[in-house]
Parts: sequence; C-alpha cells; structure tokens
Amino acid sequence: MGVEFGERLQLDTSVRRPERIVLLFGLLTGMLGVVLAANELVKGTELDYQAYYFAGRAIIEGEPFVGWAITEGTFLSEKAYVYTPVTAPLFAVYGIFPRWEIGYVLNVALLFVVFFQIGRLVIDFTERHGARLQRVDRLLILGFCVFSGHSILGMYRGNVDPIILLALAVGLLAMENGDQIKGGSLWAITAHFKLFPAFLGVWMIYRRAYRAIAAAIVTGLGLLVVGVALFGIDAHIEFVDFIVNTRSREGAFLGGLDPELQWITLRRPLSQFLPLTGNQLIVLSTAIISPFVAVVYWEAESDLDVVVAFFATMVAMLITVVPSTLNYVVYLYFPLLGLIYLTEDPLTKKLFLAGLVLVNLPLYPQHVELIVDALPLAAVGDLIVGAARAGMTYASIPLIGFLSILAGCIRFVRVPDPLARTPGRERL
Repeated sequence: MGVEFGERLQLDTSVRRPERIVLLFGLLTGMLGVVLAANELVKGTELDYQAYYFAGRAIIEGEPFVGWAITEGTFLSEKAYVYTPVTAPLFAVYGIFPRWEIGYVLNVALLFVVFFQIGRLVIDFTERHGARLQRVDRLLILGFCVFSGHSILGMYRGNVDPIILLALAVGLLAMENGDQIKGGSLWAITAHFKLFPAFLGVWMIYRRAYRAIAAAIVTGLGLLVVGVALFGIDAHIEFVDFIVNTRSREGAFLGGLDPELQWITLRRPLSQFLPLTGNQLIVLSTAIISPFVAVVYWEAESDLDVVVAFFATMVAMLITVVPSTLNYVVYLYFPLLGLIYLTEDPLTKKLFLAGLVLVNLPLYPQHVELIVDALPLAAVGDLIVGAARAGMTYASIPLIGFLSILAGCIRFVRVPDPLARTPGRERL
C-alpha cells in the first residue's frame, strides 16, 4: 500500500512519533557500534579493509590475490579476497600506500560520504513518493544512515557493502525512471563484488526490463572477459572453487548451525532438523521463501509497490542465498527507511518498525551470557542463558527482524490503498 508521486501525506507529529522513536533508537545503537568496534580493535580483529589493501598490494607487485593468497607474507589469517578477479585492480589505489593505516583513514571518510548519500537518496525517494518530511525527519534519516550501529561498524571494518547498496539503489531508481541501460549495468558491476545481486535478475524479468537484462548480461560477461584477459583462466577457476567450497561455509550447517555464529539466515532453523549441507539448504530455503516473494509480485500494482517487490526480493536473498553477517543489515536502509514514512496501514507500519528494531539488536547467546553475568541475577541467570541459547539455536533476533520486514512487504501490497493507484508495471 503506497502513495504515488505528487500525492501528499498529511501526517501530524503524533502519527510520526513511532518512526522517529525507532530511528532515534537506531542512533542510540551507534554507541553500541562504537563499543563493539573498540572491542574488535583491542582484540586485533582483522578488518575487511585490510583484505582490500593487501589485494591491492598484490596487484601492484604482480602476486596472487584470489582467496587465501593474500595471507601469504602478510599478517592476515582470517580474511580472504572474495570478489571476482577483475575487481581487484580497484583496490590498487590503497595498495600504493606503504602502510595500510593511511588508506584506511581515506576509506573511512569515503564510507562516511557514501552513508550520507544513501540517507539523501532515501529522503529524495520518500518525498518524491508523496511524504512531506519535516526537518527532524530528514535529520533522523541522515543520522540513522551515518551513525547507527551497523553504519559505525561498517565504517570501522571498511567493507564495501554501503557502496554496493548505493549502486543498487541508484540502479533501481534509474530503471524506474526509464534508464534501463544504466540500471542493468550498475547491478552487473555490483554482482562482481557480492554475487547475490545477480539474483535480482528475477525482479528484472518480473519487471519486463529487457534492456536492463541485456545491459546486465553484456556488462557482467564483459567484465568477466576483461578479468580473464588480465589474470588468466586459472585465477577464475580458483575463485569459483574458493566460493563454492570455502566461502559458502556449507560445512558449518551440518549438525545444526552454531547459535553463537552471528549469521542471519533461514538456513539456521532448517539445519537443526535436516542433515543437509549449506549449499543444499540454499535450495531448500529459497524454495520455501519464493512463494512469499511471488505473492508480492502478483499483488504489486503501483510504482511504489514495484519498489517493494524489489525490496522483498532483496530481503529474501539475504536470508537464503547469502548467510548474511551483521554487515549486510545496511542493505535494508534503502528503501526501508522511506517505507516506514510511506506506509499508512498501522499493522504494516508496525511490521516494518518492529523489523527495523530487531535487526538492530544483534544479540546472540554469548552476548546474553555477558549481560546476565554483569547483572545481579544469580538465582535465574543460568535459566535465562539456557532459554536464550535454546531459542536462538533456531532463530536469531535479526532473522526474526528480516522475516517481520518481509511480512510487511506482503501486507504493503495486499492492503487496498485509500488513494488512487497508478499501475506501474508497464512503465519501463
């Protein structure tokens, strides 16, 4: 249920209080993000940026860099280079520095700007679809994008996820505004980094965005050819082997996924009941979630509904194809932060807001135990920890948040809009 361009939502302060409270809560989690970042710093936890830096150094020096190769001759032991070979030269700009810390500062500054741009994109998207945002709402959206817990950790760790999200959002809006070539090309480029955007081709087929599909295929295959020309076929075979047999973490699911692993995936509960590998569970979990996404596709009528269909596809992918880490929560920022303002139905709004709160509560059994130990709960402490571990064996708090958001997407397109809809499916 959405609002079309030019139609204004007349919402007073009392109606917008829930959105503002949740966004403010997200800002408060920024302090938790700082604490967690400081804890990782003290422990010497390796950063995603360090993998990029040493991949860049390897490119400059002509050394292998795919997978675990970047650990040779460096202090890395946990981080690998997990993107297609053609992407590595982009990180050579960091590799030119004699120490990784120099480029790291620049990378933090870059990600700060990217998160800020995501916030601006959310605001523009929200207002173009009819929501009249007050100054406090704009500031809260920008603040959430830049200073909430997941953003703080993203900037600290230096990963590319916010850049990928920005490219996906720009590509989506380009397609919705008729520039399919730009949109399809951007999505193809992101797929060389994270792979899962390739599955957004399902949405493009639904959208009948044939020029975008053609652009994505040409761009994706073109980059692959460039990669083979630069680094040879062996590097790509090694990359595929690494992704399928190592990066997929398929062995972690046999016998049930460890409740302390901070992954957000529908494969977690399934692994507790079925003796399947992680890759086999991808197929099963996708089969389970696909009908719900299909409902969104079937019911979508307006331009905004079609964006919600994209979002439902993204949410479903993040908990099935990808064993999402906490880094991946940032992919929800767009368009979710706009949808909470564009949603009029009270239940739909509650589902979105509840999901946004839950994905910002990355508590796992080990964290519950730390909290209980810090409180005078000796009499019931073991009971609380045991109950938390039992429940989180089957579903993490962020996973419940993702499912709540997906339920919100389904209800969004199913509840009749009191304002007139303008069919958007033939727009492209």
